This record gives sequence, C-alpha cells and structure tokens, in this order.
Amino acid sequence: MTTPADRLAALPLRERKRARLRVGLWRALRERVEHTPFADIPARELAAAMEVSEPTFFAHFSSKTDLLAYHICMWRIGTVLAADEARDGVEFIRRFFDETARSIIAGPRMWFEITAEVARGGGICAVLDISAAERLIVFDDLRALDVALTPQADLFRRHLPPSPDPEQAVTGLLAGFYGVPLALGADRLDELRDAYRAHVDRYTTAAVR
Repeated sequence: MTTPADRLAALPLRERKRARLRVGLWRALRERVEHTPFADIPARELAAAMEVSEPTFFAHFSSKTDLLAYHICMWRIGTVLAADEARDGVEFIRRFFDETARSIIAGPRMWFEITAEVARGGGICAVLDISAAERLIVFDDLRALDVALTPQADLFRRHLPPSPDPEQAVTGLLAGFYGVPLALGADRLDELRDAYRAHVDRYTTAAVR
C-alpha cells in the first residue's frame, strides 16, 4: 500500500525542496503572528528562519500578505478533510465549522489578522496553487491530494439541503463564519464552538424546512 511518505519521496527533488521552503515560511509566520502583529513581522525575518535570503522569500511569495492567502488555502484543505466523512451535507457544514473553531482557538491572532485583511479588501481569499508535495508535507494524508480549493460560498451551497432561498442561507452562513468570532472577541473564544453550532443549526434547519 502506498503511504503519504512513499508518494512524497516519489516526487521530484526540486518540487520537494520548494514545498519544504514554502511550508517552512508559512509555519514561521504562524508561530510569530501569535505574539507579534502581522504588520511588524518583516519578510527578512521569515526568510532568516528558513536560512534563505529575502529575495528568495519573494521568489516564492510575491508579498507577505500572500502568506495569509496560503494559510487560508491550507486551512480549507484541513477543514474539508476533517469534514470528509460526514454522513450528509448538514453534518459536513457542522464539522466544517467545528474544525474552524478548533483552528481559531489554536491560533486566534492569525484569524483576526486574516479577518482584518479581508475587511480591507486585501484579496487574500484567492485560490492559490498548493502542490502535491506541500499537501503531503502538511497533512500526511493521501486524501489531501484530491481536495479542490473551492470558494467557501460554493462549498456551503453544495452541501446545504434544498431550501426556498439557498442564497440567503449561504449568505447567513458566511456572515456568521466571520461575525461570530468577532462578536465573541479574543476573551470568549472558548464559547466559539457552541456559538458556531447554534448559528449553523439556524441556517441548516431553515434550509430543511
């Protein structure tokens, strides 16, 4: 049986080296952003963490903000994997929000930096190309190779049950996705999972009706 490690080892060395560098830069940002504001983290510091030059950083990411978009893509692969075995669409959405809550609680500063950038219209929700090597390094799961980076609205739309007004349900889910953590604030994130569940139930129950 082919394992993730086998599949990774079979990829070209150049692809593996590129993937390890890109993943390393992303992990360096994740570590620093939890105690230093994003704006105060220089690209050269992230490059130094991987023992490469600043120009090398920009050869892999056109800007520091691109790392936020990269984080969103990695987060989306992880949430889809976590929800993958759901028995139906409603359970998929519930698991998707549960995994998002876990991710936010584990790295709240990253989440609030992303939310602020989205509010500024930074365009960080763009779908990036995440290579097979990057997926295998981060998730160590062959299923990650098949996860399509679908826009979030399309993902919700696909899994919602029939509804008289599906677009209203999609909009409501998206609004709560960003709004519930902001409403709770950093001091009440321990309530996030339950608050997300109540929000999801509101829109999925309405859809079933």
